Amino acid sequence: MANLSIVETPLAGGKIRYTLGQPNWEDRRMPDIRRPGSTVQIEEQRLIDVIILGDGFTAASDFRDALENWLSNFYAIKVYDVFAGCIRIRALYTPSTQPASANRASYYRCRMSDDGCSIDKDDWWKANDADGMAFREAFWESVDTFADANPRRYPLDLEVGSSNQTITNDRLRDLYRNLVVSFLVRSAVDEHPSGFTSDVSRPAPDQSRHVRVGFGANEIHEFSHAFGLLSDEYINGRGTTNTRVDPTTPSVFSLSNLRYSNRVDNVPWIHLSPCGWQERTASGQEPSPLVGWLWVGGSVHVGVWHSEYRCLMNGNHDNFQFTQVAAEDPTANEDGTYTEENGAGLRDTDRFCLWCQEIVSLRILEKTDQLLEEGDPADVTSQGITWYARWLERLRSNYYQLFDVAQQIADAEARYAGLTPGRNKEPLWQSDLYSIPKAAVAGPASPVPPLPDDEVFVLTGFAAIP
Repeated sequence: MANLSIVETPLAGGKIRYTLGQPNWEDRRMPDIRRPGSTVQIEEQRLIDVIILGDGFTAASDFRDALENWLSNFYAIKVYDVFAGCIRIRALYTPSTQPASANRASYYRCRMSDDGCSIDKDDWWKANDADGMAFREAFWESVDTFADANPRRYPLDLEVGSSNQTITNDRLRDLYRNLVVSFLVRSAVDEHPSGFTSDVSRPAPDQSRHVRVGFGANEIHEFSHAFGLLSDEYINGRGTTNTRVDPTTPSVFSLSNLRYSNRVDNVPWIHLSPCGWQERTASGQEPSPLVGWLWVGGSVHVGVWHSEYRCLMNGNHDNFQFTQVAAEDPTANEDGTYTEENGAGLRDTDRFCLWCQEIVSLRILEKTDQLLEEGDPADVTSQGITWYARWLERLRSNYYQLFDVAQQIADAEARYAGLTPGRNKEPLWQSDLYSIPKAAVAGPASPVPPLPDDEVFVLTGFAAIP
């Protein structure tokens, strides 16, 4: 279990610097992905820095309480606990004369909604007005208080593919690679106002340099957006249709927890499915295994899928609970109509789905250079492709062992088998929220009678996917 200690250092002007869980990371040791059961000490310049800031806190004790909650929630997530040795966590308290609000009179001038329950999302942190520039100046002054924070950035020539992917060149180029900021915000009426994740650029002339920042409530969810480049898995708008595309070139830099094709050869988490690495079957009225299939939704509704029913990266918004037939779903009103923003809550606060966990593990290994080997290409674009191929060929099996993925799958399947989310307590496995991937397109073949997708899938023999 990770250490949860917090050490305070008073600074001038009422500011306080905090060191969080230092015994976890002071020796810079993390699991050695090449030698299961062993650890490796990484170089200091490969540490991952997490800096926690806060706006609208008028008392240091409130900020300290928020840090304690943040730290316990962070280490409740298995992947962050396992790799605690390479994640250096510090924080800075800056007293505000008043809570964050719509009039922007708090220390950092974060802009709240009029009711104080959410942080505005209209790009105020990017604006070139007086408040926007004041925010960025105060933000970077606070970040730079940690003079030893890792300055490493992704190169300007990194190439990950189409601008219509989930992770794009603009997202990564000149992004701080080993630094992420968690930004806590407090209003007069809400200690955890609804938040979001975005980039914050440095002031001119270094405006191309940017850092990922998770603002507001559900701090570890937002942090995981910022750090893991993970997307929301909930539906926010029933009937909305996807316009994004999948990466054309597999790379550790372009991996996403969402997929926009339902063809088996385009689903990167198929190894977690019942026909993958750990084959699972059911018969008769036994609960069908559910982990690793295609679960509908990812911000929009149609044409996008994620890998499990529940996850830290899910939420509520307009989620269905059991069926995409809105009037028959338990989230519907008694008359069959549906009220927006009244969807099923499908977020686990203490657990990633297994595909998100694997992606975050790869992010950590990439940032700490644990995927790098002698003879690898010098350019980062080619490295990302090489490292993902290496992961599939021989490192993923070590990851299975490190995280006891077999047991994690069994635990998840047992949990889902016990869920009865239908209006009449129908079991989850009878839901239409998931589907089996379609068979890959093959070359010309002899005519065969049409078969349902699930039968085609079984007959094509994908049971040995690594």
